[in-house]
Amino acid sequence: MFDYNNITEYQIEITTNCNAACPQCPRNVNGGEVNPHLPVVYLDRQTIDRAFPVELVSRLRQVFFCGSYGDPIAHPDFLDILRDFRSKSPTVWLYLHTNGGIRSSEWWAELAVILNGYGKIDFGIDGLGDTNHLYRRNVGWNKVMANTRAFISAGGKAQWNYIVFRHNEHQVDLARQLSQDMGFESFLPRNTGRFFNHTLIEEMSAWPAPGYTLEPPVNTQYKNSSMIRLTELKNEYNNIKDYFNSTEIHCDALLGKKVAITGEGLVMPCNFFTHNLYDKRFHDADTLPGHNELSNVNGKNQIQELIKQYGRDNLDIHVKSLEEIFANGFWQHIVDSWNKDLANGRIFECALTCGSKLTKVWDQGGSKR
Repeated sequence: MFDYNNITEYQIEITTNCNAACPQCPRNVNGGEVNPHLPVVYLDRQTIDRAFPVELVSRLRQVFFCGSYGDPIAHPDFLDILRDFRSKSPTVWLYLHTNGGIRSSEWWAELAVILNGYGKIDFGIDGLGDTNHLYRRNVGWNKVMANTRAFISAGGKAQWNYIVFRHNEHQVDLARQLSQDMGFESFLPRNTGRFFNHTLIEEMSAWPAPGYTLEPPVNTQYKNSSMIRLTELKNEYNNIKDYFNSTEIHCDALLGKKVAITGEGLVMPCNFFTHNLYDKRFHDADTLPGHNELSNVNGKNQIQELIKQYGRDNLDIHVKSLEEIFANGFWQHIVDSWNKDLANGRIFECALTCGSKLTKVWDQGGSKR
């Protein structure tokens, strides 16, 4: 079960702000306008500091700064937030995902000093100078290179995360070599599941972006394993709903003893629950990558209704302590749902994301245990 005393990792979305406009990110609509359903917010430093007392931080394995919508480096107080955590524990692992496209070289060097060997940055860099901007829209290549060099030169541990598309798959080896030359500790090609159409349960051949289209990679080495297995899965079940009704659920959050905190301060089991709150496709079914009706009950979104049932304030770190939040029946409700079918309360998002055979998220290089 989800238990305050057992959780060893918190993933915090400290802001929903971001300098980029990636076409497949739910923060915007196909790389264009900002998602109108998204609250653009910062989680203030004082609230975070109060929610994480010394006795809690001292027993944590990791604090992970990664957003469903925002980039942590866009928060104006990010370095101070990191300093707060570091002052409470000299060894808690501070980990973040970022596109690396803003701030000065001095800022990045200071970040490395704060981490002090007990933390890492995964930089999302999806190509080289002539291709990175095709997905990481509004992110300048020279800026990213200067910032990553400053961080690594100051002793920072860095990984290069590379989402593979058709337009950049020919550059994977060149990027890997560049990462080694620059001092990155590792290089991870990510076999994207972002072309998965949730309505049709099939892989899309293209995704529209402003003035061009994105396409999945052609080389099978870089294709998402679940996308390759889709035909087999759909042949195995007469109705794909039967799969979601019966698949064994291996919850990555529960197995990993981790939970997520949204930019508004809501504690959720994972960021996929957060998608159900704000992602435009859950408000407009025609928005890519599509909306599966199984996530609704009587026309209402399961996750949104579940939060209403147990009280939004009761899950909010502005209102309740983390210990109080985990005493809420919300968490046991989630676990109990896995032993039901969809008609009787199984949470579709759990079956879709952490089911045993359709593992598109974790096939990208995720953490499913």
